[in-house]
Amino acid sequence: MTEIINTAANLYNERFKKFGYDIRTVGWKDKESQELRFEILTKNIDLNGKTILDVGCGLGGLVEFLHKKKVFDFHYIGIDIAKDLIDALNKKKYPDNINFFCGDIFSLDLSNIDVSILSGALSYRQPSIKKYAKKTLFKMYDLSKEVACLNFLSSYVDYEKDINVHYQPETVFSWAKEVSKKVRIYHDYPLYEFTVQVLK
Repeated sequence: MTEIINTAANLYNERFKKFGYDIRTVGWKDKESQELRFEILTKNIDLNGKTILDVGCGLGGLVEFLHKKKVFDFHYIGIDIAKDLIDALNKKKYPDNINFFCGDIFSLDLSNIDVSILSGALSYRQPSIKKYAKKTLFKMYDLSKEVACLNFLSSYVDYEKDINVHYQPETVFSWAKEVSKKVRIYHDYPLYEFTVQVLK
């Protein structure tokens, strides 16, 4: 697990050195597709007044989305394994309800989370990444009082880049059903991915 974290952290730190505050640092095509991901991840979920954990927060794009959607009275906790990204975010001025920490979901002391969200943080191909992804889903569900929301690149595609790992929606759904009777899955939006919401 440590090797997975360190390898991914190095990748994103290097991208940040190259691209800075740019969508390419976190590996997405454009802001529009990132915003669509956030729309689907939070579909049918009331975020007002909630404590929101953003796992693999990158450059804090979810914060911009929450403000744009006029979510009120929320507490945001962004965590990421890439130290350079977190250091840069912490140099900016954010209100007290927005906090960023360097670390992973298994090592940080996290509590009183209502909603946990992970957007694209499990897409980088590495040995044992799918085993790590399943553990991450379980951990997010355990931490969340209401729902854990994650998206994954789908196996239902015309091609796959070597750098990416794609998941079978049926497999991820079966993981979610191991811990919850209430699972939503969305695979009907114009991106080569799917989103799962695991509800308490």
